[in-house]
Amino acid sequence: MILQLSTLHTLSRSGSFSHLGNRKKTLQTERNILESILQNSQNKLIYGIHTGFGPHAFKSNEELDLIQKSLIYHLTVEPVLTTEGAPHSNLSHKEARAVLAARLFSLSLGGSGIRYETLEILNTLLELDCIPILPERGSLSASGDLIPLSFIPLALLGESGFTGKGRELGPTKWNQKQSQIPGLPWTPKPKEAISLTNGTSFTTALLGLQVMEFRNLYFVSIELLSYLFHYHSVFPDAFHPEYHNHKQFLGPKRIAKILYPIVSQHPKLKIEGKRIQDIYSVRCIPQILGSIWDELDSIAGIVEQELNSLSDNPVLIPKHPNAGEEVRFAEGGGFYASQVSFAADRLQNAMAVWFTWVDRFLNYLMEPKENDEFPLMLSSKPGTYAGLSGLGLMSTHLTAEVRRDSMPGSVQSIPTNGNNQDIVPMGAISVFRNRRTVQSATKLLAIFSYAVYQSSAFAKRKDLVPDYELFQGLKTMEVDRSLDFEIQTLVERISTVTSSLASTPID
Repeated sequence: MILQLSTLHTLSRSGSFSHLGNRKKTLQTERNILESILQNSQNKLIYGIHTGFGPHAFKSNEELDLIQKSLIYHLTVEPVLTTEGAPHSNLSHKEARAVLAARLFSLSLGGSGIRYETLEILNTLLELDCIPILPERGSLSASGDLIPLSFIPLALLGESGFTGKGRELGPTKWNQKQSQIPGLPWTPKPKEAISLTNGTSFTTALLGLQVMEFRNLYFVSIELLSYLFHYHSVFPDAFHPEYHNHKQFLGPKRIAKILYPIVSQHPKLKIEGKRIQDIYSVRCIPQILGSIWDELDSIAGIVEQELNSLSDNPVLIPKHPNAGEEVRFAEGGGFYASQVSFAADRLQNAMAVWFTWVDRFLNYLMEPKENDEFPLMLSSKPGTYAGLSGLGLMSTHLTAEVRRDSMPGSVQSIPTNGNNQDIVPMGAISVFRNRRTVQSATKLLAIFSYAVYQSSAFAKRKDLVPDYELFQGLKTMEVDRSLDFEIQTLVERISTVTSSLASTPID
């Protein structure tokens, strides 16, 4: 099985892994190997099994189960619940489900040595929608997403809490660790706590959700252009598919394939003495939005590569090239989320460019000298009514905010952990920032949507204005009034709608 972003997005809402039973034999074999190593190996200095963690990995310990609990307890430092048991600072339920699913899938690939029974418990939690509460902060995206992921085993111990429809089924410190789920409360065996915590699944899963969510918003913005260009004329050559065959990038070709059949129906005509090309925010739509499409595809590919990889340390490798089934544990940096951290910054940059384009295109719609059809600020009576001036200001604010936040997180390394972690990729701070950007993008898209809808009131050919479900029941503005209802309605609709472009093959 390949874990695609679409599957992760589905699992963030409901469901579990049906394939896990197929992995049972392999995972049990690896666990038996681990147990054999514990009993028979002369090497008593395997990281995280015999030793402590990070800077404490320099001596062998006999109390192997105690080491695992030490890992959990020393990392669970970010309060996720108040002293009364109410939710505190944590991921949304949807985000926590995605993280749990990503961690389970990564470990199911094999090479970690974790018990199959432990992964079976995690899958049961997904199925019953009894999801460990996970904190937002604490990960450096190296040595794994340690602090957030440590709350998964803490919940299994019955010493934290759960979220979701089945949250009352699991053991917590508020129900005296009473559980209706077989296998809980759980006791970690050697290597298990480090397997659950020492991976990139927090950073990767959150970035995966953000790619899916922004990708849908981006597609809705293309749908809005399709709606607009049915009745508003632009110079069509900029969208001609043959024009874009001179370059090899796929994104601009896709945009041209969608929009050229529309813009070519009622083209803007060249007139002596008037500008014969549209401004860049219109003319370069294939290049601007096409490059974002290419970037989203590239980022999604990196996220899926990480989702379908084992992220852990130590991991099982062959003893030597011709060792057959003989394996040993090797220590390294398999928990280091460099590629994902770079990808998180790339997503922010792509979103920032989209914000800038939306803000500029709004200006185009509100400036009659540019659009040659619609009145100033899309006002029914310029000079008396302000029209959509306020929405233009909010767009500029949101765009400036996102551009301010676009400093890469992946260059923010700070040495820590007794200098053991002397350089770290900081992808988690990037996805935490990206989360804010996606929320702002939803609001900006609502503003853009209403501006496009308002423009239809001034169309020279109203018979060409198509129906669009997004605008059903809304009214354009004739006299200045508060638009809070319209914007909030559009935010809610955009948050739940799935663009047809997300499921329709383009190529």
